[in-house]
Amino acid sequence: MTTLALFMTVALAHFLVVISPGPDLAMVTRQTLAYGRSTGIWTSLGIGSGICFHVAWAMFGMSWMLKQFPMLLDILRYGGALFLLYMGSQAIRARPSAANGTKQESAEPGSNAHHFGIGLLTNLLNPKALLFFTALCSAVITSATPVWLRLALGLWMVLSTAAWFSMVSITLGHPGVRQRLMASGHLIDRAMGAILLALGTGMILGGLLH
Repeated sequence: MTTLALFMTVALAHFLVVISPGPDLAMVTRQTLAYGRSTGIWTSLGIGSGICFHVAWAMFGMSWMLKQFPMLLDILRYGGALFLLYMGSQAIRARPSAANGTKQESAEPGSNAHHFGIGLLTNLLNPKALLFFTALCSAVITSATPVWLRLALGLWMVLSTAAWFSMVSITLGHPGVRQRLMASGHLIDRAMGAILLALGTGMILGGLLH
């Protein structure tokens, strides 16, 4: 496989996974609609940064780590499930806000680092993301693949992930779009909470039934 073909294969497979519904999309949607564009973007940057860990593990020794520490996936699975359940339980209790159902972007307590951390943990504690990158890299990355190409692929996936979810945040956080959605904002927040709870529960059940 040529360098260009390898790069395009990885980029396409990654893009299809990124745009598919999952914990990352649910979290960004919830954060953006509940607290505004800025919060959504910081959450998106955290999600993109989480890719760094998955790519590093997958390209530079995850197969070895999984053999040495088979409990690693279970730790990520249950840790991620508890995190999603916690965030879902917070969202599902959302109440209608005052002032024509709108929320100001300052309504969410915490710093930008707090929002970044939420995104980072959402992605980092997602065992499906870890398995995807491990499988993808195992299929197309060989010992002959130069380090510069591995780093270029990793950088592309980090930046494209952050860019995609930032675009989602910018779109949903647009004042006109958000203003219309905020009339039923607490219902959307509860729906996102229910999705996060379902994803967390599914991760737990998947581990128990595995």
